[in-house]
Amino acid sequence: MSKIIRVRTFYPADPVGVVPGGIDTFMRGLIKWAPDELEFSLVGMTTEPVVRPVGQWTTCDLGRRQFKMLPLLAVEDAGGRSRIPLSLRFTSLLYRNRAAVAADFDVFEFHRIEPVLPFRSDRRPKNAFFHQDMSVIGSKKSDIFWRHLPAAYFYLERMLFSSLGSAYCVREEGAKILRQRYPDLAPHIQFIPTWVDTEIFWPASNEEGRRNARAELRSSLGLSENAKVIITVGRLDTQKNPQLLLLAFAQLHRAHPDAALVFVGDGVLRAALLEQVKVLGIADKVRFAGLLAPARIAEVLRGSDLFALSSNYEGMPMALLEALGCGVPVVTTDVGEVRRVVSNGSNGYIVVRPDPDDFCAAMHQVLNNLDSFAGEPCVKSIQLFQPAVVLEKIYENYIRLASY
Repeated sequence: MSKIIRVRTFYPADPVGVVPGGIDTFMRGLIKWAPDELEFSLVGMTTEPVVRPVGQWTTCDLGRRQFKMLPLLAVEDAGGRSRIPLSLRFTSLLYRNRAAVAADFDVFEFHRIEPVLPFRSDRRPKNAFFHQDMSVIGSKKSDIFWRHLPAAYFYLERMLFSSLGSAYCVREEGAKILRQRYPDLAPHIQFIPTWVDTEIFWPASNEEGRRNARAELRSSLGLSENAKVIITVGRLDTQKNPQLLLLAFAQLHRAHPDAALVFVGDGVLRAALLEQVKVLGIADKVRFAGLLAPARIAEVLRGSDLFALSSNYEGMPMALLEALGCGVPVVTTDVGEVRRVVSNGSNGYIVVRPDPDDFCAAMHQVLNNLDSFAGEPCVKSIQLFQPAVVLEKIYENYIRLASY
């Protein structure tokens, strides 16, 4: 029997809770699809402290695999922001509890650089994922806390990077920048695309299934059975730029009065968006569905006509892959790695200029030609972005790290 390699993740996540954002989805996939010789545990947070109490190891189930998690804090509003950033609160708690959380595992895993700090001197191998190209922190469009202290962030990154054994970035350009910045580790800094869990995100198997999904969604939203439904999934914050989508939809609505826009997710801009839909006169055509579990998001996608991503910046957005996996065409801003899967005129459009007129025109084009865009062209585009294909080299890397 092969030796079990124990990987412990340190990140304020709750993969079995309903949390907005792609990192929790990323972590679920890493754990769920891992081979038997890898065993994962998580030091994170809890969104359900009665079920997963703070300070107590709890066994959690992801279907294919189980893992243990130790929440260091409870977060009731996973879509909101606190005065003190969650990452700083979490890192502070790691410092206070580092002796208790650093026992009985072989490999460290991180999804931000800050939690490396309490374990900088620990000689066990460390792997880190970078879900953003952190050069965006200097942009006015950035909502990352470190935008207020960019020099401090890069000082911290330089200090901690030397303790890593490997690193991945979900943007190819981001991986290139990291290799240039840290040439000593360059051979072990790689681009890693994200993926779609096709056990959850799959298209309707036949026309009857498609009709039923459409009818259920429209009924649940109080929409007419002929409504064209546009869906977007993600945090309601500056990065996702929902205002661009709202302005584009307001224009689209004039040509498609039966169209409706559904926001799945929550965040700091929700109140402002609710006010904006009133000002634009489209309140009766916009729905805020809040946070939904992955299986329910898949059901909503299968009943939708178009997925929209209006972000200012991204890595490789998993929600977009999930929409394509459900057979739903997409219109997206030209961000991150979307060009790897979105083909203009085939399964959607990439809007090069983040302008409401251009975004509206692209949505209009797809909605007028759904028979050409939906279904097979979408599903075919994500075939190389399934867990078994993407994650194999990560699992091999954990085995490599543990052998040192």
